[in-house]
Amino acid sequence: MLTPAPCATFPLGERRDPRADRHRFASPLTRMLLAGDGLTTTLLEALSGERLHLHRIAQAQASAGAAGHAVPGLLRAEHHSTVLVRHSALLRQEGGAVSANHVVARIGQDLPPAVAACLTGDTLPLGPALSAVGAGHRRTVLDVGRRTWGPRPACYKTYLIWLGDEPLALVHELFHPDLVPPD
Repeated sequence: MLTPAPCATFPLGERRDPRADRHRFASPLTRMLLAGDGLTTTLLEALSGERLHLHRIAQAQASAGAAGHAVPGLLRAEHHSTVLVRHSALLRQEGGAVSANHVVARIGQDLPPAVAACLTGDTLPLGPALSAVGAGHRRTVLDVGRRTWGPRPACYKTYLIWLGDEPLALVHELFHPDLVPPD
């Protein structure tokens, strides 16, 4: 399995209007994936033609401030608050990665146990896991663009998952260039 190396801090750069940025991509499939504010796993499964599974690469706790400069503000957390930092990949049945994910999430006693289990589970991707437990969640796309997957350009989407009116998690998802054209 070839996935990019995990980032030490959450990779959110200068905030731009993602609606304008997604038009920089030639592929209508890429634009659709980047514009969507939900169902990313479903779209990746449709593009790949197969059911994908989650592979957890690393998971730890850190202070919100250490997780990235934008994390405390976006998650409405104090700099010293503990957050979950998780790196994972969505894999094809034979093991090839279609996306690499960096998630930083609120944790603590204010989360329902079923939602907390979705954040730390290792069987379902986060979106489908939240849907399976009936967690009413939505997403706000914060940024789209290009980064590298190994030596190759690839596209990414960064979004905030909300649980009701509270931010739950920041997700940065980098898509394999063979599946999602970065041109």
